[in-house]
Amino acid sequence: MISLYTPKIEELSFRQALLADPATMAYNARWGGCIDFPQKKWADWYDRWIVNTQGKRFYAYLYNGEEKCFVGEVACHLDEESGRYLLNVIVHDRFRGREYGTKGLELLCAQCRKMGCTEVYDDIAVDNPSLSLFLKQGFCEVGRTEDAVIVKKYL
Repeated sequence: MISLYTPKIEELSFRQALLADPATMAYNARWGGCIDFPQKKWADWYDRWIVNTQGKRFYAYLYNGEEKCFVGEVACHLDEESGRYLLNVIVHDRFRGREYGTKGLELLCAQCRKMGCTEVYDDIAVDNPSLSLFLKQGFCEVGRTEDAVIVKKYL
């Protein structure tokens, strides 16, 4: 059973480890790979993404209730420049291949609907195998660059 879980600030160590894991972040190689998320950044990040979202952001961990552990993260935010809600789904490498990405994307889209979103987007690296996950979940390709495939779904 996978569910969304809003982390407490002291639980951001999971996010820190997730973003620092080379295998997990291999999809992000075109944009630098691993992402540094030191503890000194946690308070400001937490305030922006969890406390004061202004209805423009959502963030949660993916929680496996059977194994009682976090397996990934999901997020969406309003990109001010494009006016689009952009999604983010990351499943830790050791948990991939178990449908957590599918369930996470479903839960995230449901949350976006609750926020009043009518359409959502993601930019996926052209070599990222998760593109098929998005297409299977009703997203369609609406653009492509040499680095990314832009997908969209009407909610």
